[in-house]
Amino acid sequence: MANSEENSTDTRVDPYLESVKAFHLEMPLYHIFDLSIDADARKIHELLHYDGTLDAYCIWCEKESVFDTGDHLYTGAYYEWLLKEFGFIRNSYRCSRDRNHEYFVYYLKTKDHFQKIGQWPSVADFQIPQAGKYRKILGEEQYKEFTRGIGLSAHGVGIGAFVYLRRVFENLIEEAHQKAKAEGKAFLEEEYLKARMDEKIGMVKAHLPEFLVENRSLYAILSKGIHDLSEDECLQYFETVKIGIEQILDEKIIAKEKADKAAAARAAIQKAHGKISGA
Repeated sequence: MANSEENSTDTRVDPYLESVKAFHLEMPLYHIFDLSIDADARKIHELLHYDGTLDAYCIWCEKESVFDTGDHLYTGAYYEWLLKEFGFIRNSYRCSRDRNHEYFVYYLKTKDHFQKIGQWPSVADFQIPQAGKYRKILGEEQYKEFTRGIGLSAHGVGIGAFVYLRRVFENLIEEAHQKAKAEGKAFLEEEYLKARMDEKIGMVKAHLPEFLVENRSLYAILSKGIHDLSEDECLQYFETVKIGIEQILDEKIIAKEKADKAAAARAAIQKAHGKISGA
């Protein structure tokens, strides 16, 4: 394999090469690597030959579990693998709770490229159950939007996935807008409707999670993805924006739980006080 000066100084880091879990279980279908990039090729070889455990969600146990390596349908040291081993590659991971719970991942290697071509259960099957905790806080319609985005990303549709995540983000802002209106907003409605998204966030920030206000640039990433980025670029950044939205939703869940607990405590205190006062 020829190592050009450009390749030897390439500092690009593909996010799916950063961990065993990302590479095997989170990488979308048809994600492709150029094996002429020596750093990437070496990392792929290392990840394929990983012989250890990883923490991942088990869709059958419906909880996090420890998975260990199953069968590997490939052999060889790095240069032997790179120069001679072409064709179909399979990797699998088995749940430590039940050995029948097994994820299978399939790849295709040519002389110059490496690509993920299949996974069972799918990436969507793996990720969507984990999003179930956001169903109540999002509401049924927005939950469908969120999971559609996850599903599209899992099948290699990056721009469409960004569209759905942006809808979820916009709905969070609109929800805050309606709360501000109901409580007597300190801005003109006409000004709000004409404002850019970052300005709207500033206007209704009192009704938004702190993480969203501090990371309002998330919307700019989503919009740029829809209008300017390629499918591959959107897929590359999808996990980043998804995690950002999940962090926002986590804050909303915590805030709701705190409010519900406070309401229950107030009711209990008032009830106890009433009984004591009437005694």
